[in-house]
Amino acid sequence: MSRRKATLRAPAARISINGQALTLGQEQLWRAANSDLGSADFARRRHGSMALRRIEGELAEGQAAEAVRRGLKETVALERARGETVEALSRPGGRGRVRVRSRDGLETLERSGAITALQYRAGLLYRDLYEATDPERDLRSQMASPALAGAGAKGPPGRAEAWAERRLRLAASMAALEAKVRTHDRNGRAVRALREVAGDARCISHFVKGGGGQAAYRRALVLALEVCVGHFGL
Repeated sequence: MSRRKATLRAPAARISINGQALTLGQEQLWRAANSDLGSADFARRRHGSMALRRIEGELAEGQAAEAVRRGLKETVALERARGETVEALSRPGGRGRVRVRSRDGLETLERSGAITALQYRAGLLYRDLYEATDPERDLRSQMASPALAGAGAKGPPGRAEAWAERRLRLAASMAALEAKVRTHDRNGRAVRALREVAGDARCISHFVKGGGGQAAYRRALVLALEVCVGHFGL
């Protein structure tokens, strides 16, 4: 009785473009696109061209996301080498960001008892608004978010517009909140204190010199945070 010998096939070589290996799904799309481009049918050729642009966009997104990951890894290593306490943000929208806890002015004030837990929470809610309206952080969030990566010329229609509208809406909310703060502020310090400490996570000593000036800005910050507490209904 004859036996059939199993034939072992070598795995097919993976496709790489500009040094980036394609996923299995991208490889299938790549082969189909090249087949369409070789067709005499104009509609198929156009479809193939669109598929290649899609692959190009996905590869660009992957490069951008990897650059963000490398940058964060280097930042964390550097700050920890300096003795700082660093953690990844876990709040919604915190992907792709880290926080140096030992230099976070808002958290430092809450730990020392200079502001209440409620004021601290209000400050974090303001920070969410502040960071969402920052164009640079906005770009990093798009690159890090699978739902929003690729928004633009190569992304699905309307996605970039929806993201821009969201940022404008949040900017309007932040402006309305800061306007409330200004109505309670006689010395013009409260909004700056709110932006520097709650928004940028800086310590008051980083932007104000002298004990008297720092005390004045702490009072201004407490005032601003109290307005935030009322604004957010805490």
